[in-house]
Amino acid sequence: MLLICITTARGQNKNNYISLTANNTSYSLTSTSLLETQQVKTNAFQIELASKANNTFSVKAKVSSSTSSTGTPLPASMLALRLNSTNPTVTANTNTFTLSTTDQTIQQITTTTQFWNTNNFLTLYYDLLAGPVGYDYAPGNYNLTILFTLTQP
Repeated sequence: MLLICITTARGQNKNNYISLTANNTSYSLTSTSLLETQQVKTNAFQIELASKANNTFSVKAKVSSSTSSTGTPLPASMLALRLNSTNPTVTANTNTFTLSTTDQTIQQITTTTQFWNTNNFLTLYYDLLAGPVGYDYAPGNYNLTILFTLTQP
């Protein structure tokens, strides 16, 4: 079984900037022990953000699509995100968030730094957690796409 999560994206408008880099986000579950345990990819996502509208912003995430070679996609709840670290250091939520197909706030940050005005970014490093997948899904390739958005509350 191969589970692949892909994303590299950038977006901005006149007030917000978000850039996402995905690193090593695929899983090859080729043994019983890998199917029975949760798999973790450390620092799988690097999200750079800045806002010049104000210094309070939210990051949301959801699984926007799921496909498979077997015709039966894995549910979005098979994936979770957990903040590993930030640069620079800010007070942030390090809870684990199980993903779904609807937006959920994974981070709400208020900072005194005006990142946009200093040409610096706040970088969030997220771990990607998968499974355990178990034995209910046929061997095959499974693809899930995670959509991250930056909003002002």
